[in-house]
Amino acid sequence: MAKEIINVVLAMKTFDTSKMDSWSDEQWQEFVGEEEDHGGIQLLLINDNSFYLKITGIHFDEETEEIVFNFDTQNKMNKNIKIQFGHWQIDDNIYNLIAKKPLYLVNFSGVRSFQKCVKRSNLNEWDKTIIEMKIIDAEINIIIRDLELQLIKHFTQIF
Repeated sequence: MAKEIINVVLAMKTFDTSKMDSWSDEQWQEFVGEEEDHGGIQLLLINDNSFYLKITGIHFDEETEEIVFNFDTQNKMNKNIKIQFGHWQIDDNIYNLIAKKPLYLVNFSGVRSFQKCVKRSNLNEWDKTIIEMKIIDAEINIIIRDLELQLIKHFTQIF
């Protein structure tokens, strides 16, 4: 079975805040954004006839010193499945999630939210994340899909 590689570019706006004193009203509005701009990260990764997966947020938990990834998922297949995460790479750091308990989804499930997290300093920026995951038939323990999700930040300086 070939590994499916899904590349997602996370577009990030940057601003030269050293020149804020000279910004026009339009520039200030672009910087502040609209209400819908404040919904956080929303990355649709997979939405096909068998499976749905979306990242609904990424944040740093100062108390636990973990970077937390929030997901929504849905099993659209006529079989129960498990989602098993493998290695995650955030920039140059590798995290092994293989030993973590897989997420179990019944057949034709509704959308379900869950979180996965790894220890990470909030002082470390991240530009590239690679997430390995497998979708496994829960009854016969056979891999249905082998996925590699590549999230890459792309910065554009607005002004």
